[in-house]
Amino acid sequence: MPQTSYSAVQAEKVGARIRSTRQALSLTQAEVARRLGVSPSYVAAVEAGRENLTVGQLANIANAMGAGLDIEFAVPSREYESLRIAEQ
Repeated sequence: MPQTSYSAVQAEKVGARIRSTRQALSLTQAEVARRLGVSPSYVAAVEAGRENLTVGQLANIANAMGAGLDIEFAVPSREYESLRIAEQ
């Protein structure tokens, strides 16, 4: 199975999820930055998908927002169909 790297598209999706969570909790980038001990521009970069985050960094961001962290693995639909057929 080929190994894929963390792509810019994935970073953008993670950043968008962080932004929407922050906004749903009525927090500003400045408030999240203060809680993390980083600059607001770093939070903006994370939300824009310009930072590749570790799981630990994601957990810290979730904590700073008072949110939980739930990681899911998505199986591409085509492979999923192949798996279902093979299991039958």
